[in-house]
Amino acid sequence: MPVLPLDWQGLQSMLHAAGVGAQRVEGLWWLMFWVFAAIWLAVVAAALGALRRRAAPRADAPRRATRAVVAATAGTVIVLLVSFGASLAAGLALARLDQPGMARVEITGHRWWWEVRYLDGRPERIFTSANELHLPAGRPVELLLRSADVIHSFWAPRLHGKIDLIPGRTNRLVLQAQQTGVHRAQCAEFCGVQHAKMALMVVVRPPDEHARWLASQLAPLAEPADDLAREGRVVFERHCAACHAMRGTAAVGRLGPDLTRFAQRLTVGAGTLPNTPGHRAGWIADAQHVKPGSLMPWVPLQGRELQAVLRYLEAAV
Repeated sequence: MPVLPLDWQGLQSMLHAAGVGAQRVEGLWWLMFWVFAAIWLAVVAAALGALRRRAAPRADAPRRATRAVVAATAGTVIVLLVSFGASLAAGLALARLDQPGMARVEITGHRWWWEVRYLDGRPERIFTSANELHLPAGRPVELLLRSADVIHSFWAPRLHGKIDLIPGRTNRLVLQAQQTGVHRAQCAEFCGVQHAKMALMVVVRPPDEHARWLASQLAPLAEPADDLAREGRVVFERHCAACHAMRGTAAVGRLGPDLTRFAQRLTVGAGTLPNTPGHRAGWIADAQHVKPGSLMPWVPLQGRELQAVLRYLEAAV
């Protein structure tokens, strides 16, 4: 089920909220912005006024200085209390997003890609994807966030605040997207040489379309329909299965991303390139040229083998 026709909302900005959590964060940001902007203007105005007046020393200057210090201290305390109260209110509002029976998705950060596992009470409905998170609009979804190696940080600024992924710990986030489309998320904690190329696309659909997408992911893969695709399956299982999985086949590797229905995804290399046939070919032929330092090794494929694998990836949807 392709996602390309969806509106692309790739802008990474917490000031363009498309989710309930981001709306609370944006409101808090604007409150603090205007409060601190007013304080800055007041300080600048007071400084300019003092420079213009240049008043002669007065007998009650010490008392006036004391009053100024007391007023400034009281103002600072009030501003801090308001900021603390607003932050606490925003945090409590985010905590209230929980609902019984929420869908659950497990996200694991790797260097430098995202493993996305859709959980369900029935084991046969659990499946794994990579570098894309699909959500129903208007419904809260619980994310369980983990790291397989170093500290990462999940941040979808248009949908929610930031949360770290720490090795050996599971953190939790409730995400409720309101606006359909594709929203870019990013690792926000430096995690190595390709940290900047560790993006995740959050695809938000109306609930009925999301349900159809889930059903399409659980359906068996289409069998290769031509000789080149069948040859590609053999090449894939010979050269790629040690690291990658393809549901319903002998490929069950866990070192790299699950490539089931890979041709339907929006990007190659965790947001590095658009997912086009040419970019897929370039990535398979020389991933280190596209994303230096990534853990995908060079695969010695001949031209015919490369074309066969590409055909198989396009057909296995």
